[in-house]
Amino acid sequence: MQRRDFLRYSTLGGVALSASGLLAYAIAGRHADHAPVSLLDATTLPEGQPLQPLQPLPRIANLSDRPGLFRSALTPAPHAVALGDDRHARLWLYNRKVAPLIEVTEGDEFDVTLVNELEQETTVHWHGVAVANEHDGGPGDAVAPGEARRYRHTFADGSAALHWFHPHPHGVLAGQIAHGLAGALLVRPRQEVVPAEVEEHLLVVNDLRLSGAGEVAPHTDEDWMNGREGELLLVNGQRWPRLDVAPGTTLRLRLVNACAGRYLRLRLEEHELTLIGTDGGLLEQPRSLEELLLTPGERADLLVRISEQGGERFVLASHPYERGWMGARPAHLDEVAPLLTIHTREADVLPAVILPARLARIEPLGEPAVRRTIALTEVMPDMEHDAGEADAGGTMDHGGHGGDAGGTMDHGGHGGDADGMMSDNGRPPVDFLINGRSFAMGEVMFEGQVGEVEEWEVFNDSHMDHPFHVHGTHFQVIASREADGEWREAPWLAWKDTVNLAPNQRLRLRLVFREPGDWLFHCHIIEHEELGMMAAIRIR
Repeated sequence: MQRRDFLRYSTLGGVALSASGLLAYAIAGRHADHAPVSLLDATTLPEGQPLQPLQPLPRIANLSDRPGLFRSALTPAPHAVALGDDRHARLWLYNRKVAPLIEVTEGDEFDVTLVNELEQETTVHWHGVAVANEHDGGPGDAVAPGEARRYRHTFADGSAALHWFHPHPHGVLAGQIAHGLAGALLVRPRQEVVPAEVEEHLLVVNDLRLSGAGEVAPHTDEDWMNGREGELLLVNGQRWPRLDVAPGTTLRLRLVNACAGRYLRLRLEEHELTLIGTDGGLLEQPRSLEELLLTPGERADLLVRISEQGGERFVLASHPYERGWMGARPAHLDEVAPLLTIHTREADVLPAVILPARLARIEPLGEPAVRRTIALTEVMPDMEHDAGEADAGGTMDHGGHGGDAGGTMDHGGHGGDADGMMSDNGRPPVDFLINGRSFAMGEVMFEGQVGEVEEWEVFNDSHMDHPFHVHGTHFQVIASREADGEWREAPWLAWKDTVNLAPNQRLRLRLVFREPGDWLFHCHIIEHEELGMMAAIRIR
């Protein structure tokens, strides 16, 4: 279908990027091989300026009048967003909205057309949704500028969860994420088990780095090596908003980490968190936490009963987390980053909410028919590395990161000279690999069968954390092993599609693919994915 036929379906509307009407940015480090970029340098809200109320996510309108059908269009395009003065941020947005929301219910049909208004190819990947392979929005189905692509799906019973959507072309993905392309996809259950008295809020967290002229600043070497972290941290397109609640309110905070590389180590002052759901939906029983680590691509469903004391304020913030940073270290890595301030009104105290004894049922996957080993590695310019080769079952012989490992690997990726010079494509000469191989379009690492239980032992054979994402299904983490320690069974089951691996950590994942096709698995630090840490399994 032609692009012009779908322009009329675009849902346009204003966006509120800044909570205060003024944006605050920190000065970013210089790029080692590029001229310095002058960035907006305000570091605080204006004196006396109150925090603005948390805004709900702007919605993508349903253009269908038929019950049970969601039909619409997504038009990624450049858009200038007012910063509250004479300046504008020049972002790329879906339907001119920052972090838009699509909401459906189990059983609904889904019919969305992408109309590409960018000047480069793009896709829409429905992260966490078990779509048919041809509707997954992977890099093999890129949509050229000015062209359109239709995505269709029916949400099965049991698929209720908070998912999200974002581009997934290869080679230009990092720039599209840095420009703000992401949205939330909420699938509601036919029957909600969380009591109606619970106050729900969806929180999409992402970050930006803008120049003084409002342009998205270019990637630095550190961005490529570590995953980009923008100095402006946003919640629903707002900087540090405020949420006013009655004392004793039970909040349901449903979060998406839509950042390219930023890890969120979440704590709420003077409060305990209760995890009730993850990527694939509800847990069987609530789990109490002092803090939660939410890595790029992950979602979390949290409950928290707010203090019974009126007139108080509590900050939900991301605390420093050491994930193995390389190169010049930005100041914000060692700072507490506020996300949301919760204010208690002077009002009557609300009673505690009682949850059902069981929120969901998660059946453990049975014994695997296939076992595979997957190793995540990195290759630096001055590093020799024997990556080995994966055999038919997925095992490999990896030589670690140092010493004489059998010679320098020819990985055919992004490399450059070993003196640290930039490669021809403007990216640093570093590769991020799976089983010693850099991603190549059309290549398949493994083959499997529809309906078979597989067990993957994923090994982070590197010095930095990597969030591991699988397309087309959800998995259960059944065991973990730290460095040379003993294997430990997972204390509880959850349906996940993204999970973090610390350096030298191993995880055992069990999963079943229900749909045939070539399904990707990769690091969800966007820059690592772009630099090669991605592969495919062909399911027949």
